[in-house]
Amino acid sequence: MLRRSTQFRIDGPQRPTDPVEGGRPRRRGDRHTLGSIIWLAMIRLTITIFVAWYLRDHFFSQNYGEWWAITIGAIYGIAIYPAQIQYAYFKRTSKRLIEQTLCSSCRYFNPEGLHCMQLDEHVSEYYLPCEGEGWEPKSFDDI
Repeated sequence: MLRRSTQFRIDGPQRPTDPVEGGRPRRRGDRHTLGSIIWLAMIRLTITIFVAWYLRDHFFSQNYGEWWAITIGAIYGIAIYPAQIQYAYFKRTSKRLIEQTLCSSCRYFNPEGLHCMQLDEHVSEYYLPCEGEGWEPKSFDDI
């Protein structure tokens, strides 16, 4: 039976995990960012390509058509599809932060990366980088 790890569950961030599951409670640094999703996808893609080259040299020396099909399937299944799932989860869990915080109405807020462009820091529901002092409302041109 496949189980999602605690990191990718659709539970609230403050919900303690069940000791039987072997998980740990979520902490403040456990939130995915767009950069971490892309970074992990690039690492998985690099590993997949090196493994595919190794397999080509040792097992698929004659039949390149079969090697290409397996390689493309592995790239999608190991690198691209997990990144798509993580991005969808990131968007779902970030919706409240984007719609209901002070930073979301600031002109320096980047909603794609949950990032304050003025101070170059990530924003969370419990942490405002400027503590409201650097807040500037969005103009009508930005909306």
